[in-house]
Amino acid sequence: MKIGIIDYGNGNIQSVINAFNYLKVDAVITNVENILDFDAVVLPGVGSFENISKSLDFYKKNILKYLNSGKPFLGICIGLQYLFEKSYENGEWNGLGFFKGNIKKLSAEKLPQIGWNKLNIVKKTRLLKDVRSDSYVYYINSYAADTKYAIASSFYGNEFAAVIASGNVFATQFHPEKSGKVGLKILKNFVEVTKECK
Repeated sequence: MKIGIIDYGNGNIQSVINAFNYLKVDAVITNVENILDFDAVVLPGVGSFENISKSLDFYKKNILKYLNSGKPFLGICIGLQYLFEKSYENGEWNGLGFFKGNIKKLSAEKLPQIGWNKLNIVKKTRLLKDVRSDSYVYYINSYAADTKYAIASSFYGNEFAAVIASGNVFATQFHPEKSGKVGLKILKNFVEVTKECK
C-alpha cells in the first residue's frame, strides 16, 4: 500500500509524512500528475486559499478524476477548503467544486484560531471510528466551511465543519498530524479505509 502526499509548494508535507511513518505506512511526496498511481492520496495545507488555487487550478480535471475514482482521499486544512466552490480569503478564489458551498471567515474576534478545540461528532464514519465526540484537535485557521456536509463540527465564533466526508473522500479542517493520539487514530482509520479499498 502506498499513500501519496501532494506537493504543491506550500503544504505541511514533512509532518504529515512523519505521522504516517510513525504508523509504519509508506507515504511519499508526489506531484498532481501521478496521483492515480497511488492507493490513497492526501492533500495537506498550510497557508492561504489563494496559494492552493493558483498552484492546483491547472490540474482540476486530474484531481476531480481521482476524487470520483472511489480511491481514498484526505484533505487537511486548506486541503479541505479547496474541495468547495469558492473562498473569500483575500479576494475571491475558485476551488474544485466537489462540494457545493463557499469558504467564509470565522466570526470570532481573534483570528486566526490557533490551538486546541473540541470536536462535536454528528455522524459516525470509518474515519472517526473509536474517536470520542469530546476529543480535542489542533487548528490553525481563519476561514472554514459551514456544517452542511459536516460529520463533525467545532465552534469558534460560529459553528463550522471540522470533518467532512462523501464516499471515500474525507477532509479535516484541523491538522491530524498535529493532534496527538486523536489525530494519529484518525490517520490510522484512513489507512484502514485504504486497505479495505485495495
